[in-house]
Amino acid sequence: MSGAPAKIDHVMRGTLEHIRDRFSTDHPRYVLFTTFNFVSQFFEANVLPLLVGDTVDELKGTSETRYVINEDLSVIKCLVACDRSTCPEPKGDMRYGLLPVGLPVGRFHPKLMLMAGTLKQTQEKGLWLSVGSGNLTLSGWAVNREVVGMTAVARQHADELRPLLAWLASQAERHFASTGGQPHEEEGDVRAILTALLEALSDASQLAPDSSNMPTLHLSLPFERDTRHSLLNTLKGSRPWRSATVVSPYWSGVETLVQKLGVEKCLFVPSLNADGKYRFPVETLSASPGYRRGFRKFSKDGERYTHAKALILEDANEARVLCIGSANFTQAAMLAPQGQSLANVEAMLRYELKNAPDLWNRQFQLLDEGELAPSEPGQDEDNAPTLPPFEAIVLCDWRARVFCAQLTITSDQSIRDIVLRADGFEHQFAVMPAGETQVMPPLPFKGAQPVRSFSVVYTSGKDDTATFRGLVTQVNALPDELGYQPRPRLKKVLELLRSLNPDASDSKMRERAALGLGGGDGEEEPAEPTFDFFGLFQGTWKLLEYYQKPGSAGKKRDPYDKQAPYGATNLYRAITLQPATTPEEKIGRYIQLTEMRDVVDRLDAAGQYVSSPSLRKDIDEKIDELHEDMVSLLGNSPSFTSMFGTATPERIKDFLGWFHREISKEISQEIGVAHAE
Repeated sequence: MSGAPAKIDHVMRGTLEHIRDRFSTDHPRYVLFTTFNFVSQFFEANVLPLLVGDTVDELKGTSETRYVINEDLSVIKCLVACDRSTCPEPKGDMRYGLLPVGLPVGRFHPKLMLMAGTLKQTQEKGLWLSVGSGNLTLSGWAVNREVVGMTAVARQHADELRPLLAWLASQAERHFASTGGQPHEEEGDVRAILTALLEALSDASQLAPDSSNMPTLHLSLPFERDTRHSLLNTLKGSRPWRSATVVSPYWSGVETLVQKLGVEKCLFVPSLNADGKYRFPVETLSASPGYRRGFRKFSKDGERYTHAKALILEDANEARVLCIGSANFTQAAMLAPQGQSLANVEAMLRYELKNAPDLWNRQFQLLDEGELAPSEPGQDEDNAPTLPPFEAIVLCDWRARVFCAQLTITSDQSIRDIVLRADGFEHQFAVMPAGETQVMPPLPFKGAQPVRSFSVVYTSGKDDTATFRGLVTQVNALPDELGYQPRPRLKKVLELLRSLNPDASDSKMRERAALGLGGGDGEEEPAEPTFDFFGLFQGTWKLLEYYQKPGSAGKKRDPYDKQAPYGATNLYRAITLQPATTPEEKIGRYIQLTEMRDVVDRLDAAGQYVSSPSLRKDIDEKIDELHEDMVSLLGNSPSFTSMFGTATPERIKDFLGWFHREISKEISQEIGVAHAE
């Protein structure tokens, strides 16, 4: 527990920095955050820079800083899973995955961070975990009194985590399911991150040795088939307890929960409400409870809002256990789903304190029952909205240039007049029974910037109109389309390619690329066309040389990585972003595309990575589109006809082949190595 001043609390930040520093920065890392509430502006301006080890506290709105951090985030892959019922903020133009999930009758409420990668000290793969009470918000990371614990991941933690991650992976698979038989590449590599983390958790060599000093992890997973054991039962264990101290901002079913603990004495530590009263349902307590009860409050920073959740149990020998994490002292959090209205996903760490000094009770002072105010009915977490009676999924497909959507009824509640709105269009769904899914016909997407949110307006009950706001997921988009990096300019890309050093470390090349790829945010006019064919061929030669050698981690580099500013995908993007309207521009585009196709052929033949069918198809189609223009343009050229005669397709092909070979010879002579055949 932090004892920091009320102004700012560094407990969450310090935990992230401690775990981050356990890992090598020269190897890929995978990170999962789970949270109930999610504020993207706070996360992107404060947490992401810390995650990549940046020294700035905020992005300060500068595109240069954003691009550098985004480049780092291509190596440390990050995913946030949050509760969709909270209507989370749309993400900005930072490189990470965002997966809103939900339960038909419950909240997705865990607050954990799981990181996998290569450990700095041993240079072997491993995992670290933190579990706490703070959401990914300003209040959760800097203002509230929160609690958090961390541990290296051992077998018990991995066994507990795998079902949660498998469920998240199934939600992601359903969320990003293919349309029309075409698989999607979702923004943020959501499925790839979950797959990598599941593989790490299943690899015994990556797990830390078991230790009696480690806390144990306990999750509430209401979607699991075996719900016989509640979270409260697993935290309690098999030992009899004499007393309990409970810290929680929200309460329900208190008498039932205390009865299940079986204690003789229970102290309750509630939180302040907006009126300066302590929120606790004292009116629901029995006049003859069968146990002694009392109330406590924090003695230091008493006016500070407590969002921490903790359960301290003590036996007759004064041996104690401490349980901390996300679970409030409510039936939805602590009990298995056996008839109550809600059952949450929760995460708690359990520490065996044995007979260590009780540091928690030293922080409390007596709280008079007159300072208590009734809890707000039906509220189990901060500003928790009503659960939506449906699940709505909206995708924006940048490759097909369409919006795709589907809506599934998840409640027996009767609703009608269901209208989806996004980017100026609207679609009305028909009334349908619970469990049924309806798919919207694809609607055109004509924008140049991501559409990040949608709304569903519906009528329930007696003409009660409600609005649900959700997030649009971007699929099949390129990094510059999402704002991760500047739109590539061919001149800049060729300069970068010509400076490639295959022996330099990958981190050094990423740093150089981030600083040298400028070109604005994509709002400006297109750059002037580049006709430096010698520079083009020189750059592609360096590209081929670079990808023939392994990276600093010893693995083959992927030339088709969309996030690599010096990769084949980015070069092709830079070529096609140039205008091609004048005769000179069309001829230049044709030469650039034929060289691009040759580069793809060579890369496919030389390495373990193969270009996607869509990339090859796109290049071939664009070359075919320009072919008739080339026949017409060269046919009207006196120089061409005087040298080659009438411009036939065969002669044009021969001419361009000759042109290609001549420039290749010059490149080979200048560099001193033959252009690979």
